[in-house]
Amino acid sequence: MSKIFVYVWFDVEDYVTKESNDLPPIAFRILKKYNVPVTCKLVAEKVRFLQENGRNDILEAIAEYDVGYHLDTHSRHPTLYEYLADLDTCAGAKEFYAREKQGFELVKQVFSRNPSCFGHPGPAWAPHVYPALTEMGIPIYLDETPIVNLNNQPYWYCGVLNLNGANRNFIVFDYTFENPKGVTVLKRKFKKMHDTLSKSDGGAVSILFHLHTTINKKFWDAVNFGKGKNRTREEYTRPQAQPAKITSRAWEQFEELIRFISSFDDVEFITATQAAKIYSQPVRTVLTKDDLHRIVKHFRKSTDYLEAESKCALSPAQAFYAVARGLSELLNGTDLPEKVEFKEPLGPLVSTRTAGNTRVFSKDLVVAALSAVEFMDNENHLPQSVHVGDSADLSPEDFLVTASKLLGFVLAGKTLPKKMIVSRGAAPNVKYVNRAAFKKACKWTVLPARFKAPKIFEQIKLQAWTLRPAYPVSN
Repeated sequence: MSKIFVYVWFDVEDYVTKESNDLPPIAFRILKKYNVPVTCKLVAEKVRFLQENGRNDILEAIAEYDVGYHLDTHSRHPTLYEYLADLDTCAGAKEFYAREKQGFELVKQVFSRNPSCFGHPGPAWAPHVYPALTEMGIPIYLDETPIVNLNNQPYWYCGVLNLNGANRNFIVFDYTFENPKGVTVLKRKFKKMHDTLSKSDGGAVSILFHLHTTINKKFWDAVNFGKGKNRTREEYTRPQAQPAKITSRAWEQFEELIRFISSFDDVEFITATQAAKIYSQPVRTVLTKDDLHRIVKHFRKSTDYLEAESKCALSPAQAFYAVARGLSELLNGTDLPEKVEFKEPLGPLVSTRTAGNTRVFSKDLVVAALSAVEFMDNENHLPQSVHVGDSADLSPEDFLVTASKLLGFVLAGKTLPKKMIVSRGAAPNVKYVNRAAFKKACKWTVLPARFKAPKIFEQIKLQAWTLRPAYPVSN
């Protein structure tokens, strides 16, 4: 029987509403009743708020569950999108780490362990965060965004496992309980997801619940940080309270939903920590000639990810490094070694187009491959262009396709042609990126009016070089 993994997660973030401090234990009692684990993503300012209000009992209760990180102050300006708007992925990662280090260390200290995951504020998802997460030792990105959708299932992006794009397999519980029949709608929705996934090879379903919605009619941050404006602590305003009957109904319907999902024999509830093991892949540091054969066969025609053997996909960025490394080995002799070194860099930071001659010397392409490898080893991202002799500068996608064809000659035991025609490749994986969803994210009520960040969207597309599906090790 194929398993359907369900991950329930709470964003514990409201540091305005004192009454919200009492909510986690109510949810935990329901989950314990059905033996359901949960991942709680904590805003550092919420942790401070709990400490200042003498609520160590709440922190101790949360500590029994999986704990993730959800930014230092979440929606206080400048927000994530605001301070990343003009930065590339690597510069943004440094900025993110500098701004978030204090909050991250607080959560780590209070819960005596490294957070299992991270997620963005509101809809503000950006690739700049990922290199910083790697430095922080956070292995999972847990949230939800429609900006990237890879078959509505987990995926790898910038080398980090993402539970962040369930889309059709995403249920948000917030405010559904305002409708007396809300849970009926959600149960029907889950049943449809379940039946679709069970007919294939299983899959994952994401369930989000902001606990404060049970007592607040609006989000705490929309009221206090809306339209780009900050408030001091003294100015914080609690959102309008939910009527008592709505709050009561919320918990009744939450329990009904959990009980319903628990009734399916093929459902397994998991946390972010468990997902890291379920979707783990062996770290490969070398590739064989057979591996290179498969890579060049695919990437001489396409620049999208390669569905490799044993459900272990290969990203275009991995392929770029592998092909460049393979070609560069020819400088050491006339034959390829049995194995070549392998790694995954980030995508390029700037979008470029090929310029110069459309025919290049094969020997210049080999030399250029070595230069590209040296650049990636030093900078950990793809070059924005590859300089080939004195005749051409190739975009990364054009280099990947052209170099794959040249490496194919080598692997087939053929004599290298004197010159190669430069082949054109499409920007990798962009069909999985949704521009309309990004524009909608920029309209988040917390952001300043008419906020735009075209550079963030450019970086999203550029880092799609690293996109590839994630599969459970055994299912």
